[in-house]
Amino acid sequence: MSELRVDNIVSQDGSAAPIYSKGLNIGAGVTLTNNGDYVVGGATSIAGAITASGTGTVALAGGVTFAGVTTVSNTLNVTGATNVTGALNVTGGGSFNNPSGIITTGTLNVSGSTSFGDITGTIGTLVVTNDGTVGGALTVTGDLTVNGTTTTIDTAVTAVDSLAVDGEITTGGKPVATTGKAIAMAMVFGG
Repeated sequence: MSELRVDNIVSQDGSAAPIYSKGLNIGAGVTLTNNGDYVVGGATSIAGAITASGTGTVALAGGVTFAGVTTVSNTLNVTGATNVTGALNVTGGGSFNNPSGIITTGTLNVSGSTSFGDITGTIGTLVVTNDGTVGGALTVTGDLTVNGTTTTIDTAVTAVDSLAVDGEITTGGKPVATTGKAIAMAMVFGG
């Protein structure tokens, strides 16, 4: 095997970079150091780990496919659309400031404390296993079923079209009349 020892390799006329028409093989355990821009015009396959240190920027104008686990220890900024066909696990805090919001056709599991702005569109099933707070108005166009043992309404009820109660209604610690006959007797005799 022959060996070439030079300090600098340029094109034949000395005005450009050389072309490696048969590829370029870097030996195992050897580092390829590039202090300039790294431009790839074709597909790139990386079998090992990629470690990016410093504060430089990695700009990807085309599509990127990650087949394995990808760990980002710093900030990951995505300015375009991101399609995730598998599971997306976020163990730390996540901020999604895209005006389009989060669009999902599958299940969105959120296990930590999460704040949402406007929620629009159609949600098949919304399951909240812990406490939930709605700061603004909540409009329910379908049926509202409450399966808890105690329901507290701490505001004035201005209008109710229909109210079906399975158990007993109390106000001020006293049962409230729920049938037409009981209501009429309460109006006449008090109760």
